[in-house]
Amino acid sequence: MSLNSLDFIFLFLPLAIILHCLLVKKGLFHLAIVGVIGASAVFAGWRNLVDPTLILFSILINYLVGLAVCSKSSAQKARRKLILIFGLTANLSLLAFFKYSKFFLDNINAVMHTANPLVTIYLPLGISFLTLQQIAYLIDAYRGHIKEINFLEYCVFCSFFPKLSSGPIVRYGELVPQIVRSMRSLSLGVLAEGTTLFAIGLFKKVVLADSMAHYADPTFHTASFGRDLGMVEAWGGVLAYTFQLYFDFSGYTDMAIGIARMFGITLPENFNSPYKATNIIEFWMRWHMTLSRFLRDYLYIPLGGNRKGVLRHHLNLMVTMLLCGLWHGASWTFVIWGALHGIYLSINHGWRRLGVSCSHAIGWILTFIALSMAWAWFRADSVPAAGRITASLIGLNGLWVDGFRGALHSLSKPAPEYNYLAQFFVELKVAVSFGRWTIYPVNILLSEPFIHTYWLLASGVIVLSLPNTREWLDLANQHPTATLTIRKAIFIGVLLFFVLLASISSHPSAFIYEKF
Repeated sequence: MSLNSLDFIFLFLPLAIILHCLLVKKGLFHLAIVGVIGASAVFAGWRNLVDPTLILFSILINYLVGLAVCSKSSAQKARRKLILIFGLTANLSLLAFFKYSKFFLDNINAVMHTANPLVTIYLPLGISFLTLQQIAYLIDAYRGHIKEINFLEYCVFCSFFPKLSSGPIVRYGELVPQIVRSMRSLSLGVLAEGTTLFAIGLFKKVVLADSMAHYADPTFHTASFGRDLGMVEAWGGVLAYTFQLYFDFSGYTDMAIGIARMFGITLPENFNSPYKATNIIEFWMRWHMTLSRFLRDYLYIPLGGNRKGVLRHHLNLMVTMLLCGLWHGASWTFVIWGALHGIYLSINHGWRRLGVSCSHAIGWILTFIALSMAWAWFRADSVPAAGRITASLIGLNGLWVDGFRGALHSLSKPAPEYNYLAQFFVELKVAVSFGRWTIYPVNILLSEPFIHTYWLLASGVIVLSLPNTREWLDLANQHPTATLTIRKAIFIGVLLFFVLLASISSHPSAFIYEKF
């Protein structure tokens, strides 16, 4: 079940919230916790019973390992470390089996020129996010950051359905202390804030991200079929995907955080206007913030961070980003994407060491171009397809693959969905004549390239100029007498909700990060 599906919006979510509120109102707090766990199990088992079974197995194993490693006895330190290693190995092995078996076998076949049978292995719901969460939990328990572990609360921590499939990646100490406290903080204001967040996230996904996919997908499909692209077409598709990915993933995060708020729980923020970053270091402080935090605290710093010399610093950056890329997907395109970001970060840190200043405008332009070119590898189906798009981005295939005449031809006819509007203006004789040539400006303004450009410009304005979701809500909460009151936030949220309902098709598209 996806957060943007009709089943979830009109059936599952209302029933889960109503049941939770009724149990809390009657003071049945422990039963309310069990209800949240039950709702999460139903959510996980909606598509396949394998998912809740694996989640339950993971919960039981990691709960027991966590109990064993959080012992305070120094005499048991060696034993605790061995148990920790066992727990980490078990989690990583589970992830490796389900996510990387086919990738590993594909590469063996390619290198050894063999034909071992390629079995498609089912990818459990949110296994990548759950694995990182469990690893952080075990390490925090070993380090003594977790004092007590309650089984029911731990079940909520692992299975809480809003964050189950695509995060945010939450730490035990962030969520568990809120569970009981949240039962006493449920109010109409909290429900209004959650509803508004959910509506904004749904708007990002259904209206913005899915609309940008209409322009991004054809570009990458063309490259996958082995056909070259012109520079203009390639940049149009890559920029469309750059915005699609942001609206899709930040939309999911807003929805997840909004649903959690409806239950009185605050999940950590995951986005802080990342495309406003003026360098790559700043980008990773703003993009997928809970993943960046995990990589920093549990991989980069334990590797030595920047404490062991310049060469080791750059090596640690590269290893961290290579593993970040591989975590995103079992494909060489993701590994190369991670390597690109490792190189970007090394260049950024090297530039800082030189102490050379750079204007914010130039920094932003270079950062955005570098990010967009890297996203081409993130989205492409294969290394050859990504290489073909990259070659087009730097102009090796010319501005237009069909030549200037082909480009003019694409501007001469309106996009199919706007034919009726163009025809109306044609009938009104809205045209410009040059001798024997007659040009219909409306056809040009409503052509596919122009519509594509309008969407890109609108996306740029939204991402770069408007307040992000958290800034918008903070403004509403900090100034209750100002224009953005909670009451008006509810009204805007309801309006957005109905706008989105008009845009939802009978087959809602999946969130991009659900496949990771």
